[in-house]
Amino acid sequence: MEQRRRATPNTPATTASGAPATDGRSPSLWFGAPTDDQDRRPQQLTRERVVEEALAVIAHDGAQALTMRRLAGRLGVVPGALYHHVRNKQQLQDLLLDGVLAEVDLDLDPSLGWTEQLKVLAHRLRQVLEAHPGIAGILKTRDPLGPNSLALAEAFLSPLQTAGFADRQAGLVFFLLLDYTIGFAVSTPATSVNEQRVRDQAIRSQLHQFFRSLPPDRFPTLVALGEHVWVDNRDERFTTGLQVLADGLEHARNAPRRPAPKRRPTTTPRGRQPSLQTTDGDTQGRGTR
Repeated sequence: MEQRRRATPNTPATTASGAPATDGRSPSLWFGAPTDDQDRRPQQLTRERVVEEALAVIAHDGAQALTMRRLAGRLGVVPGALYHHVRNKQQLQDLLLDGVLAEVDLDLDPSLGWTEQLKVLAHRLRQVLEAHPGIAGILKTRDPLGPNSLALAEAFLSPLQTAGFADRQAGLVFFLLLDYTIGFAVSTPATSVNEQRVRDQAIRSQLHQFFRSLPPDRFPTLVALGEHVWVDNRDERFTTGLQVLADGLEHARNAPRRPAPKRRPTTTPRGRQPSLQTTDGDTQGRGTR
């Protein structure tokens, strides 16, 4: 049986191996630094570790820096080892996106109107994307279909269906909102030169003075409005744009529906089957297949 050394006052008892002693019923509350053997013990490579390290690469160096070779180097494995956990870089990106989108809170207050629910979702999506620099750029180029990505789509589409949008119209509105939110996160990141410039009060004042000093005969509008454009109002810009979209959607929902285009027969040479032509020029042949 392993012998325990007698503990001196204010010193935790330890086993012969140097680990804190316990009474056998609960783990020790004392923290002990890992031994050299524990330091050298390799961590098991898992899909979760691969995705976590990939997120770290993107956050630190940007989405373009993520390569399988570089990721393998950070994990201390050969590149081939990664392919036991992900098929390729594209699947890795989808896993990254789905993991990040899982952080979007989809729990909505049912008492809110449909436009308010959509605005709440857009704000939450933007916050999550900006908490993970570089992810919005990947999301702009890929359309992940993982469980969390699908749940986000369901959350956006449900209020549109409830509001009475036609199926095709709801699909268009969904991507309009998604493109606006993702595009805002991509095109005006909080770390951009312009955002840093207008956030600094002294630099912002110099910038406004620069606009006022422009030749008024060449730039009359910039002289008058420049200081109202280059301001620290990033959140306000997003909210205002989202409100404009919501107002437009409300108007579109209430607008009278245009009737479907009528079909009319077209004249055809003798001996050929007549076809149906819609008012927008599309033609459907009869008996051609």
